[in-house]
Amino acid sequence: MSLPFYHYLHVIGLILVFIGIGGLLSSEGAKKAMMWHGIGLVISLVSGFGLLAKYNKMLPEGAPSYYTYHWVWAKFALWLVLGFLPVLAKRRVIAAPLVVLLAAICGAGLAALGYFKPQF
Repeated sequence: MSLPFYHYLHVIGLILVFIGIGGLLSSEGAKKAMMWHGIGLVISLVSGFGLLAKYNKMLPEGAPSYYTYHWVWAKFALWLVLGFLPVLAKRRVIAAPLVVLLAAICGAGLAALGYFKPQF
């Protein structure tokens, strides 16, 4: 599959994740929202690793692999946080509006890491 296909699939997965988090604010649709959240997490994870594989094939010979870069691990950590936020809202550890704000911050961090790919 092509690089744009994985990219679009990744964006669609993240849209589903945020639809699920937004659904936390409604009491009657929370179960369906969590379903979309989980599906979006799986799609974004699979397509993210597909993107990494495609990027590695595009690198020149002898270049370090993207898998060795720390931004990938930082993105994975934020992905885990984004996946765990609804659990905190459901158990009422954090209020749902605060979960939505934290999810937006995580999403901005994920986008920045994916776009700039910092070498730290």
